[in-house]
Amino acid sequence: MGRATGLILDLDGTLLDGEDRLSPRVIEAVGRAAEHVPVAIASGREPTDVARYAREMGLTTPQISDNGGRLLNPTDNSTIESYPLEVDDARSITSALPGRGMRFFAVDGWKMARSLNEIQTWEITVIAASTFDRDAPVEFQEEAVRKAVELASDDVNAILSQGHDGKRWYVNYTRKGIDKGTAVRSWAQRMGVSLDGVVFVGDSHNDLEAFAVAGMPVAMGSALDEVRAAAAESVGDVYEDGVAQAIERFVLPGQ
Repeated sequence: MGRATGLILDLDGTLLDGEDRLSPRVIEAVGRAAEHVPVAIASGREPTDVARYAREMGLTTPQISDNGGRLLNPTDNSTIESYPLEVDDARSITSALPGRGMRFFAVDGWKMARSLNEIQTWEITVIAASTFDRDAPVEFQEEAVRKAVELASDDVNAILSQGHDGKRWYVNYTRKGIDKGTAVRSWAQRMGVSLDGVVFVGDSHNDLEAFAVAGMPVAMGSALDEVRAAAAESVGDVYEDGVAQAIERFVLPGQ
């Protein structure tokens, strides 16, 4: 990769530590990077969280939430583009998950819904399912996740991710063909930058699609083995300010 043209950062386990905190060093490094290239968060989290953390870091460019299902403007909490699941698919998944030992949150428009009763518009861009008990035996969690993945269909993606504490697995359902990779492509096109120069920093399975399209995929020190194998480079973990290291090495070398 030549000169960096953009920087995209996963949120949990990459920007945020286990207590949802941003490091002052990382905030400062992101601010310096944003003076040279467009910077975005790309997360499976809901748009409210993504917009809030973007503002905390002073970012005004489009951001990516809902595991790639939404591009948003963090300055006014508006949606630039979104790709909801078909209503029948969303209803089927949310109805089936509790019986498979999984809880869920669904992003319904800009609102977070944690039960069927809370869903109002059925404009659902992502459903994130996880086991109820993060301390449950590994075998139980693996079986629950396997059953949850089976709910995917020809029209629905089911992408795994891991919680920042490493104890809980998530299954992220999005519309077929929609993931962090497709969102990175759309973001780069909107920003008028070459994908070959985009640095993407992440740590979990749901970052792999973005790794496949970014010119410089960078794995955090805590990344899963499969993620490390897909990365071109690696940096320290979130407690070592790995994002700041990535910015210093790949976005602002020599500065």
